[in-house]
Amino acid sequence: MPKNIEAFVETLKSEGVDAGKKAAQKIEAEAQTQADQIVTQAKAQADVIVSNAEAEAIQIKSRMDSSLELATRDALLTLKEKLSQLLNALLAREVDEALGSEDTLASVLREVIPAYAKADAKASVSAEIAVPKTLKGKLLESTLKDLVKTLKNQGIQAEVKNSLAQAGFEYKIEGSTVEVSTDSVTALLAEMIDPELRHILDSAIANQA
Repeated sequence: MPKNIEAFVETLKSEGVDAGKKAAQKIEAEAQTQADQIVTQAKAQADVIVSNAEAEAIQIKSRMDSSLELATRDALLTLKEKLSQLLNALLAREVDEALGSEDTLASVLREVIPAYAKADAKASVSAEIAVPKTLKGKLLESTLKDLVKTLKNQGIQAEVKNSLAQAGFEYKIEGSTVEVSTDSVTALLAEMIDPELRHILDSAIANQA
C-alpha cells in the first residue's frame, strides 16, 4: 500500500478514535449533568416532603393540644356540676336528719317562732305553724301547745297543721312565711359553702385556657 494511503488510513483511524473519545466524553458529561439534575430535583422534592410533613405534624399537634384543653375544661366543668350536686345531696341528708329529730325541731321552734312573733305582734293577727305530717311525738306536741299559748298572749291566733311534706316547719303570718325546712336550710348552707368550691374550680378551669 502506498505510504500516502497508509498515512491517510492512519489519519482516519486516529480521527475516528478521537471522535469516538470526544463523543463518549460528551455523552458522559451529559449523563453526569442529567444525574446531577435528577439528584438535585430529588433532594428538593425530599425537602418539600419533609417540610410538609413537619408542618402537618405541627398542625396535628396543635389540634390535639386544643382538643385536650377543651376536653380538660369540659371535664372540670362536669366535675364542678357533680361536686355541687354532691354537696347539696350531702347537706340535704344532714339537714333532713337534724330537722327530722323531734328534739332538734322542738328546740328550733322555741327559738325562732317567738322571735318572729314578737316583731309581728298585733291585735287580732292570725298565724299558721306547719310541721311534718309524720312527726307527732309528745315533745313536739307539748312544744306546739306552749307556742300557741305564747302567741295568743301576744295577740296572735295561731293554728298548727301537720301538713309539711319535708322535715322542719313553716311559720306564716300576715302574708309572710318563715321557712326552716330541709330545702331552705340546704340552700342557705350551699350558698355559704359553694362559692369557695366554685372559686377553686373556676381557677382550675381558667388555668386551662
